[in-house]
Amino acid sequence: MYTMPAMTTAMITHASFRPERTRSLRSAMTIGTPQDVATIAEVLGAREVCNVYGQTESYGNCCVTWHHWPLERRMQVQGPPLPGVTIRIVDPESGQALPQGEVGLIEVKGRLTPGYDGASSEQNAKAFTADGFFRTGDLGRLNADGDLQFVARDSEMIKRAGINIAPAEIEEVLQQHPGVAAAGVAGAPHPTKGEIIVAFVVPAAGAPVTGEELRAHCRALAASYKVPDRIEMCDVLPVTTTGKLLRRELKQMAAAAVEREGGTG
Repeated sequence: MYTMPAMTTAMITHASFRPERTRSLRSAMTIGTPQDVATIAEVLGAREVCNVYGQTESYGNCCVTWHHWPLERRMQVQGPPLPGVTIRIVDPESGQALPQGEVGLIEVKGRLTPGYDGASSEQNAKAFTADGFFRTGDLGRLNADGDLQFVARDSEMIKRAGINIAPAEIEEVLQQHPGVAAAGVAGAPHPTKGEIIVAFVVPAAGAPVTGEELRAHCRALAASYKVPDRIEMCDVLPVTTTGKLLRRELKQMAAAAVEREGGTG
């Protein structure tokens, strides 16, 4: 089974879902937070779930975990590069390679598209380095075992008071609360902080939850600067046909929510 976090959530929160109906599942592939991977293994029963990383430009997955690794490891990383693939992490400003463990832009070399059809040479030069690496626009790190850990899209990062915050980290914390079916987080403009954190939450059926309760939950599990400044309840989150959060639309919703209240958070 190949699934995305929003697709998994849709399955397990559907009125007709019964755990026994998915007990024949053995393996799956996904990219998501540790909780997303754990849910596939423990709720859907696909104990051999593999965490992956890739994009269209690399013809799909370019990093994959082994199915036999301990679940905890598969929850945390997207695995080593596949044979023939090289991954490097570079400084977003200088383009220089970063030491192991530091977060930077992910660049991929190996089985890649030679370029974008119909794009100008200038456009292709922005996407590919002179030495043949594809600039993914994603942030991540390589650990001591050579595994890639995806952090966030560079454009998705929330820049709050000079600190870069990955929305997925906050979403993971929110989704650990039993009253949350799904969560999406984005930054909204702020006059002094640069951005503030706005979270959109789909409450779990039959489990009413308040914004302040969720903020307290976040304070207990995350650093203080990662606690959402605003929490908005909603019926659904904006997602693609494959269940991936529409981050751009979330940012628009966040900005509109702050503007609507006439406050600055």
